[in-house]
Amino acid sequence: MIKSLRDLPQEELFVSGHTACPGCGAPIAIRMIMKVLGKKTIVHTPACCLLVFGSTHPYTSWKVPFIHTAFENTGAVISGIRAALEIKGVEDVNVVGIAGDGGTADIGLQALSGAAERNDDVIYICYDNEAYMNTGIQRSGATPYGAWTTTSPPGKEWKVGEDRPKKDVPMIMMAHNVPYVATMSIAKPMDLIRKVEATGKI
Repeated sequence: MIKSLRDLPQEELFVSGHTACPGCGAPIAIRMIMKVLGKKTIVHTPACCLLVFGSTHPYTSWKVPFIHTAFENTGAVISGIRAALEIKGVEDVNVVGIAGDGGTADIGLQALSGAAERNDDVIYICYDNEAYMNTGIQRSGATPYGAWTTTSPPGKEWKVGEDRPKKDVPMIMMAHNVPYVATMSIAKPMDLIRKVEATGKI
């Protein structure tokens, strides 16, 4: 159990050299998550910011097996990876999907729901930007009420921007009766670490 940030392993599994925007919290969170999960981890990301800044061909910041596919496929791909490992008799590997809010709350919700319904032994992490940031700040299902995006700007008639409430993805996952659901923030790093540890990682 990691009791303080000093206890994190020294080995880096998501290394510098990525091209994330200055001030982005995602690479900090991913670096810490990978330190907790360790080398016996396979990571999948769909098309998203993390794919672009973390693995722009021919370079990559990942020091673990890393797979990327289309936007909507994270739940299906991590389920398939876990099934393949089980067929091979491999149990001591974390299978992790990391997707943005668009690829989770909208485009990828069907595949995520299937993985949750089957209770597949995977870890799914949504990093929530509250909009499709990679393609120009369009609203997503996770955009909160009143937020400005390029597709929900305030106007003369409707002055608040986004006119729908934020989709409650944690509650949707809880309705699937999965064993563990948590929300976390890079603003509270020890809370993030404890919650990743609580996933039952290898």
